[in-house]
Amino acid sequence: MPFLDTDDGRAYYRHWASPDPRAAVVFLHGFGEHTGLYHRYGFALNAAGIDLWAVDQFGHGLTPGERGDFGSLEASVALADRLAELARAETPDVPLIAQGHSFGAVATLWKVLAAPDAYPAAVISGAPLIPVPGLVDVDSTFEIAPNQLSADPFYLDAMENDPLAFVDADGGPLARELDRGWDTFGTTLPTLAIPTLAVHGANDPIAPIGALRAYAEQIEPLSLVEMAGGGHDILNDVSHREVADHVVEFVHRSCAQCG
Repeated sequence: MPFLDTDDGRAYYRHWASPDPRAAVVFLHGFGEHTGLYHRYGFALNAAGIDLWAVDQFGHGLTPGERGDFGSLEASVALADRLAELARAETPDVPLIAQGHSFGAVATLWKVLAAPDAYPAAVISGAPLIPVPGLVDVDSTFEIAPNQLSADPFYLDAMENDPLAFVDADGGPLARELDRGWDTFGTTLPTLAIPTLAVHGANDPIAPIGALRAYAEQIEPLSLVEMAGGGHDILNDVSHREVADHVVEFVHRSCAQCG
C-alpha cells in the first residue's frame, strides 16, 4: 500500500490517474472521513483530464493516530506538501491545484495564505471560517448526525457502515487547531492572492454559509458557488456531479490562465 513518509509519521494516500492529465489536484479531506470516500469525485476529475491525489490525514482512514486527531494545521500542510512532491515527480509539467474540505479547507487556506506561490489556484468546500457551534468547547466530544453531512444514500451508508469512517470523536484537538485558523482569518483572508473557488452547501449546518458569503463579497480572488439544499459534505451530496463540474471548469480555467 502507498504511504507518505513525513516528520510526523507515515500516511496512506491514493492517486486517481487520468491517461493524459492536463492538471492535478492535491486534496485534504475533513473530520471523520478518509480518501476511500472520494472515488466518485476522483473518477469525475479523471474523466475531465485531471489527476486526484488525496491522503488519509492523521487519525483518519489507514493513517495512524488518535481517532479524529489531525495533529496540527502544520502537520496537515506537510502531508499536502509531500503529496505535491509526488505529483510533481509523476507529472512534472502538469499544474497542481490545492484543495481541501472542511478541516482540510482550513489547512489548505493556511498553506496558500502563507505561501501564495505554492499553487496557482485553490478549491475549498464546507469551509468553517468562523467558530463552529459544538466545537467551541475543547473538552467536548464532537458528534455529527450523518444526515447533516449529505442526503446522498450512498455516502450516508458509507458514513454509517464503513469501519474507517466515523461521526463522533474527541473534539478537543480539532477545536484547538480550528481556533488557530479562526483567530487569524479575519486579518489573513483579505490577503488571499490566488484564485480560489469555494463550493458550499446553502444548508450547511456545520459551517453556515453566511461567513463565506461575506468574505467572498470582500475578497476579489475568492469566488463562491452555492449549492441549493446542499449539506456540509457537498462533494458527496446528491449534487456531487454538478459540484464536480464546477470544480473541473475552475481547474481548467485556472490552469489556462497560469500558462
